[in-house]
Amino acid sequence: MPARCGDRGSWAPYDVRLRAGSPALGAGVPVPGGGFRDFYGNPVPDPPNLGADQGRGK
Repeated sequence: MPARCGDRGSWAPYDVRLRAGSPALGAGVPVPGGGFRDFYGNPVPDPPNLGADQGRGK
């Protein structure tokens, strides 16, 4: 089983969505030609989030 990080009370092994207040929200750098939607179908904001989830945090 992979190591867990963060809030252990609601961990899901394949859930890569960011939580509200995550330092990864808006911390990315736009990539030319990087696409317009994330893994979940969310539009990619400017600046983007770090990781596969570009939502506003759950």
